[in-house]
Amino acid sequence: MKSNVFGLFIACTLFALLLPVTSAQSLTVVAKAPLDDTPQPLLEEFFISENNRIIPSSSSDDPVRWNWWCWSEETGSDWPDDDGIYRRDYLGVNVSTDGEHNLVEHRINPDAADVKMEGEVKVVTGEENIRFVQFHLDITPMVNLSNQALLYIVLTEDRARDHHGREAVQLVREMRPEVGFSLQAFNTSSVVYEWPADHLEAAGVDLEDEPAGWSYTIALFGDVDNVSMQHELLLLRHGDLPTPYLHTTPSQQWMPLAFSAIAIIIAATVVSNARQRELMIPHITTAWKTNDLSTITVRIHAGATGFSITDWKVLEPWALRGRPPKTSLLANEEKVFTLSLRRAEQEDCHVEVGLDLEELGAWRQHIWLPHPSTPDRGSEREPDA
Repeated sequence: MKSNVFGLFIACTLFALLLPVTSAQSLTVVAKAPLDDTPQPLLEEFFISENNRIIPSSSSDDPVRWNWWCWSEETGSDWPDDDGIYRRDYLGVNVSTDGEHNLVEHRINPDAADVKMEGEVKVVTGEENIRFVQFHLDITPMVNLSNQALLYIVLTEDRARDHHGREAVQLVREMRPEVGFSLQAFNTSSVVYEWPADHLEAAGVDLEDEPAGWSYTIALFGDVDNVSMQHELLLLRHGDLPTPYLHTTPSQQWMPLAFSAIAIIIAATVVSNARQRELMIPHITTAWKTNDLSTITVRIHAGATGFSITDWKVLEPWALRGRPPKTSLLANEEKVFTLSLRRAEQEDCHVEVGLDLEELGAWRQHIWLPHPSTPDRGSEREPDA
């Protein structure tokens, strides 16, 4: 009798393990590597000139370099320029066409370990056998971080060449700003971030045909305990994207059935959480008031979670008149706001909205509103979520 009960228990356990396999997406690890912990004292950001001739020498022997490209619309290049344009506008850099003043430096103090990070970088495939990248990270602030803390995960191509023959090193192909980690001291967050397959495809990245020649950078920007509200560099990690030739062995390709089932359950949970987060982000659009370049109409449609508006900002030379309302929206609620500007300018207007989302924390939306005298290139640009 006891043996029958024990056999029934084993059968039920195996059934429970196998059941999710029929509904969850199966992920295969193509290559993986631990997060590179080589000290990186300096991050340089450089905006490549339109003629791509002037790239100044680095101020360090071996810095981490992000080379941004902002000129595809003007030059017909197949290099992606959307993240470069966003980063340029976010930093408020006036990009020169000759490259003389296009270098921006962020330095990190190697003695100040304000944030610790451990984890793995994985190149994986799903059911359609298309490769994408996951970052499994454990993030531990050693001090309280500001609400504006933002993690950038950047993919660079070590040596890029477009279809016109232009060449660049350490070219930024994909950039994703991430939140969702704890800001409290000594509170470890275990998170999974991705470069999805469709984003890599849009950026011209094919990890199956070209698995090598890519690098990743993880940079955490923010401030300690809301003291100065500066967007300083708090952590910098950089390394080569793992390839199947260097980082896997035959023993890593096969796992026992029980461990495979558990991995599938975890992967399905990660994908589900990522989709839920996408639904939480509000949708923001802007438009000029008819025949009035001193008034902007902003329409905000909340996602699946409520949020509060913490601040409004327009980039120079535009300036706000008065203080726009700081209010809250419920889930799926829509509101329309009117922003009054001090005077009309001749340049495109860039509006930034600071948000505090339930469950996600601090978030910042950047909306690009073209000047009516220029061709309409889209009135909205949101950070990837």
